[in-house]
Order: sequence, then structure tokens, then C-alpha cells
Amino acid sequence: MTARLDDTDFAELAARARTQSADAPGSDTERVTIRSLEAISADSLATLHEATESNRVEPGEPVFVLSRANADLLLERDAEIDDVGDLESALGRPVRVEDDMPDDTVLLLDPAAVEGEELVAPTGVACGIVGTDE
Repeated sequence: MTARLDDTDFAELAARARTQSADAPGSDTERVTIRSLEAISADSLATLHEATESNRVEPGEPVFVLSRANADLLLERDAEIDDVGDLESALGRPVRVEDDMPDDTVLLLDPAAVEGEELVAPTGVACGIVGTDE
């Protein structure tokens, strides 16, 4: 399922997703859902997931894509989450940790919504912009 993402440049994909806001003025094309996240937490990721549920057009298996630093922060902050498997259980979604993913961005995407770095189905992608997280 997520093998489709194996050759993706996540830094480039995140940059493209950040410029595809559904709230862009004058835009009538399909766009990515973008939300601001105050901090990285299981709750903020669940909020991002909830925001996408009403915008999804086709059923898919959304996958969270996190940077290594954000994954480590989640594991440090939540005593009940010991590893990525626990995080997947808490979120009810698969999680990919990618070294080239920017620390200020979290993606939630249906693997079929992207081809490499191209957004082929923008409504299948959500982008969380992480604020300064200390």
C-alpha cells in the first residue's frame, strides 16, 4: 500500500502541498486541506485527520507522514506511545517516518493521491503546518 511512496521526495511533496490551500482566493480547483498545528501531538494529528474526513471524495487508506524529529517528539511526550506501532494504534492510521520530511510539516495522504511529488488528487492530501514546537 505505501510502497507507492517509496521513491517520493517528501521535502518537495511537502513544499507543493503547502502551496495548495483549499482556501486560496479565486481558486475553483481541487486543493489540499491545510491546518495549523500548535504543536506535534497525537491529539493534533487526530484533529488533522478529522479535518480531512469531511473533505474526502473517495475512500482510501490515509497515511501520516512525519519527520524523524516529529516522530521522536511524539514518542518522548506520550508515555503510552513507545514506538511507531503504538502511534499507529493511537491514531488508527498507518504512520511513515521519513528523514527528508520537513520538521514544520505533517502530511496525511492517500498514497493514490500522489505520484512521486505530484499531487494527482489534492483532496486526498492534508497538510499540517507545525508551529514552533519546544
